[in-house]
Amino acid sequence: MTSCKLCGGPAAYFIEHSRIMLCQACFIKYYEKKVYNTIMKHGMLRGARKVAVAVSGGKDSMALLKVVSKLISEKFPEVELIAIHINLGIEGYSGECQEIVEKVCGKLGVDYIIHDLSSMEGYRISDLRSTPLRKRICGACGTVKRYMMNRLAYELGADRVATGHNLDDVVELLFEFYLKGSIENLVRVRPISRSDNPKLITKIKPLIELTEKENLYYALARGIPILDASCPLVEGSRMLRRKKLIGLIEHEISGFKHTLYKSHVKRILPRLEKVVAEPMLVECEVCGMPSLSSVCSYCRLISRLARSAESSS
Repeated sequence: MTSCKLCGGPAAYFIEHSRIMLCQACFIKYYEKKVYNTIMKHGMLRGARKVAVAVSGGKDSMALLKVVSKLISEKFPEVELIAIHINLGIEGYSGECQEIVEKVCGKLGVDYIIHDLSSMEGYRISDLRSTPLRKRICGACGTVKRYMMNRLAYELGADRVATGHNLDDVVELLFEFYLKGSIENLVRVRPISRSDNPKLITKIKPLIELTEKENLYYALARGIPILDASCPLVEGSRMLRRKKLIGLIEHEISGFKHTLYKSHVKRILPRLEKVVAEPMLVECEVCGMPSLSSVCSYCRLISRLARSAESSS
């Protein structure tokens, strides 16, 4: 039987990048310490009063909610916590996601809100399949989720939005942006995206140095229910193909993901920030939220959805 590297007890989890085995208790300590150190290193909760945690029902956001609720109660008791879930209206998927969120929030005693796109906004993400946006439905869904999370957090009076973006997610983005030479997007890949605009809430990524597998381990170790299914709309996406390729590189070059992320944050990002100016924000003429142009990307997307619905009726 393999022994835990730290205590010598029966090992349960293998940490691939460091090549060590840990027992359940030692893994939980390792995980929570890593999240706490990430929060402190980047000042994610410095001056925070209310944190909105974006939860989907998957392993990453459920692990995030558990660890952040624990750390806030123990280390940052002055900070208020609330969970936000967006029901995307994806048949056979979104209902189960909402059930998981409600169950976990109830178990942890965390206040939460559910924002149902169908009843509150008049459309569902699956409606995009009947429009030209179907070819990049994941990107369109991301636009909706980013906009809604920011707007809801603003309406709730939160000054931080915490998301479950993990190391695999961030490295996939870096991989894409470096291939495309997308400097403007590269400079936005940060552990914390600060904002002085009252309508644009500061975003934090407490799990940014942890892998998908580590988040799964933590959810399992803590007995947190998670949805054991992927979004049916993501099948065949380029994002999944890039992640698969990165996994192959990681297999050949152990620690590749950690090395790429740390090189970006420590060496490349500071230089990019000196030469890439922060974009000027204006208020969207339609919704009044911060935008890079006179009409924000969300309102343009909804306008296209409405036009497609009209043409098909």
